[in-house]
Amino acid sequence: MRPASIVMFDRLFLASLAISVVSFVLSYDTLADQFANDPAMARAGIGSGLVTGLMIGSVVIYLLLWFLISRKASNVAKWILVVLVALSLYSIAGSIGGPWGFLTILGLLSYALEVAAVVYLFRDDAKAWFRGEAAADPAAFD
Repeated sequence: MRPASIVMFDRLFLASLAISVVSFVLSYDTLADQFANDPAMARAGIGSGLVTGLMIGSVVIYLLLWFLISRKASNVAKWILVVLVALSLYSIAGSIGGPWGFLTILGLLSYALEVAAVVYLFRDDAKAWFRGEAAADPAAFD
């Protein structure tokens, strides 16, 4: 049985991923227009399909990391996710300084949920689970 911290990680991380997908869908037309109107992209033969491909690739990678962390207790996947979250937080400065709109708020909410999910991976019951130790059920002591 997975510990409570891992279950909470699941909820927060998957919610973050869902919000990211919704944000992408809502901003797709703007992103596609930017690609279509950029002469350098046109010369390189890169179109809006790249944007979709990058998003799908990102979601697949994040789902794979989630699976390895949540279902296989992979410590390596946990640290890869920590690095990716840290790198994504570095890019958050542009969102905070830019114009605030609905999509900015969705993005910040997604980041906040992702950071909260990662924090749960460092709680004692999650650490024990990653080490392969059986965590004691707190209800057993009641």
